[in-house]
Amino acid sequence: MKSKKIKLKVSEGANLVAYLSLPKHLSQKNNRIVKKTISLHDIIEDYNGISVYLDFDESGDLIGIEIIE
Repeated sequence: MKSKKIKLKVSEGANLVAYLSLPKHLSQKNNRIVKKTISLHDIIEDYNGISVYLDFDESGDLIGIEIIE
């Protein structure tokens, strides 16, 4: 049985950026391609937190989360 992995990549530049690749993103030999991105600012009224983006593949599966400080 394959273990499900979550991969976290963090980079620093003008902003601290973290990208969390979920198991469905990493499940194929070729990583799934992001077809749609939704910002928490767009879906939660009066959200005042840091920038968080949800990435979905063509099937509508959540495959990654980007966090920008």
